[in-house]
Amino acid sequence: MKFCLFTIALVLGLKNLAFAQECVPSWFEKLPEVEGIRLAVGYSGKFTNEAGAKSAAIQLAHKNMTKQISIRLQFDIEELADGRIRLLNPSFKEFYEGSILNAVESNSSVIDSTITVEGYFVLLAFPAIEYLPIPNACDKPWNTRPDWIENLPQEDGYVYGIGIVARYRNWVRAWQDADEYARFDLGKNLQVNTESIHAIQRNNRTTIESVILKQTYDLTINDATIVARWLDTANGVYYSLCRAPRPWGALGTGH
Repeated sequence: MKFCLFTIALVLGLKNLAFAQECVPSWFEKLPEVEGIRLAVGYSGKFTNEAGAKSAAIQLAHKNMTKQISIRLQFDIEELADGRIRLLNPSFKEFYEGSILNAVESNSSVIDSTITVEGYFVLLAFPAIEYLPIPNACDKPWNTRPDWIENLPQEDGYVYGIGIVARYRNWVRAWQDADEYARFDLGKNLQVNTESIHAIQRNNRTTIESVILKQTYDLTINDATIVARWLDTANGVYYSLCRAPRPWGALGTGH
């Protein structure tokens, strides 16, 4: 698994970015909110036929919906400071219930879809409905840089997390990773256990003192929804924003 800079904002450097995603459905950039209905998106790259692209997008939408309903996150990372910053032994693990996935697959519906030059996009509703009172997808360029990239929203009863990845050759994997890191960042903003370890190494001539900062958590989060995405097309940086109810209702602190 790739991993990230410290806000779980992961920026990896693959040169010669293969493509820039110039046009997306409006609900991919900002997820609509409808009372009593869960929404999630799925997407796929180019296939030799439309049916294959649609099937892959729906499968991903089912998984994204399942993770939105309930996801267990295990996070473990060590940061070594010895005159420079190094990340050691990073571990990011996601677990979701197969029973929830089965329920989503059997009782959900695609309420909108669109094809662009880059791939196939679907908007999934759970439980299944035939009609949703929102405008159909509008394939459009990305809006201007949103405020939430610099400052996470402050909203009573909710906590947010942001995921950032950069310069991927595969845009589908880029969005999957950005969404994943947004969930992990949200978990870190809910609860993280921090342990500081001081280490001293001595030899005949020098003494080297270092500090290992270890951060861990193991959380199950319900209703963790990817509510917004944005792509910096000039630099190939992908941003995802995740939101979940804060269990004790306090105001989220953000970063």
